Amino acid sequence: MKSAQNTHAAAAPAEDIGWRHFPEFEKLLTAEAPPALLAKIEKTCRQLNEVVQSGSAEDRLRAEHAMTAYGRSLDLLHMLTDLRDKAAQQGNK
Repeated sequence: MKSAQNTHAAAAPAEDIGWRHFPEFEKLLTAEAPPALLAKIEKTCRQLNEVVQSGSAEDRLRAEHAMTAYGRSLDLLHMLTDLRDKAAQQGNK
């Protein structure tokens, strides 16, 4: 038991560093035009909406939760890009 805990504790610092790298978010935040990923998200949300309209009760609930998650992610993306743009404007002054 101790050996498993020690192994996990030794691996933690490497894992801790790895989660801090978000190459897809970096691409999104540095792109001037919305990348194709946003079009994929829109398409997925349309498909989820179809499930909400015509799926089973269980599928509707799962689709609603997924749409909520996508919506929150897009809200975060918009907030981050707004902050980025404001910081760039202040840097140009």
